[in-house]
Amino acid sequence: MSDSPDRPADVPPPPPPGPATRELNRTPVIVAVGLLLTAALVGVIVARLGGDDGEAAHPTSGTDAPPVVSEPDDGTTTTTDAPDDTTTTTAGPSETIDGLEVVDSGFSTYEGFDGPTGSYGLILENTSDQPITYLTVQVVVYDTNDTVVASYHHDVAVVNPGARLGLGAEVSDPLPNGIGRLDIRTEEGGGDPVSDGAFTVADVSTSSDEFGIYTTFVVSSSYDVEFELSYAYAVYRDAAGKIIGGANGLIDLIPPRGRATGEVTAFAVVPNVARADVYIDPGFF
Repeated sequence: MSDSPDRPADVPPPPPPGPATRELNRTPVIVAVGLLLTAALVGVIVARLGGDDGEAAHPTSGTDAPPVVSEPDDGTTTTTDAPDDTTTTTAGPSETIDGLEVVDSGFSTYEGFDGPTGSYGLILENTSDQPITYLTVQVVVYDTNDTVVASYHHDVAVVNPGARLGLGAEVSDPLPNGIGRLDIRTEEGGGDPVSDGAFTVADVSTSSDEFGIYTTFVVSSSYDVEFELSYAYAVYRDAAGKIIGGANGLIDLIPPRGRATGEVTAFAVVPNVARADVYIDPGFF
């Protein structure tokens, strides 16, 4: 078919008509608007009944709300306060880990690259005749205003009978008011049976510069299995033997009944470190 004689040749023909457009029934629209206005009015009434100025009667969060720290279902809680450097242990609300004690702990605050920072260290001891396996240690850090500023947890594979395991960590959260005290909580877990064996640490050497503290060591294993990415902890003590901080790292590979070198680094200068004690936990079996 040729173009219409009244349309220029270079103008394309109009597109074919699309699907028919249905006229909206105005009655349902009017009813819907009325329902929406009614719902909005009910919402305003409910909001005013719930609290002043439309606030909820029981707000669940807010910047002015104090921090809440939940007690574990089972475990022990150890509190270390700054003023007298004492450590007290209080039983949890239900079953505790029999034979596991926090026998020492401490911390310090010092200047870091981005302002005040700090670290902590603690020592667990298994006073029972059975291995204590697959436990979680939670460390809640309070500042000098008794406000929670950080919470860290350590997954521990095993503490053998009569053995001690030290844990340490740097506090990565801001500490404008320093560290005032620690709450140390332990909780039992569960997992596969743990292989028999132990680690022995030797040749510990600690040095420092303007960037941090470096602790090197050699670990020997009596386990018949190989370990990858085992946890290494350094617990720092001053000349009087008081714990003043700690740090942690990973050991790439510990061969069966073999030896491996490792290093733990604190990425800030912890003052007054006289020695570092190193502890190894297997991690995952």
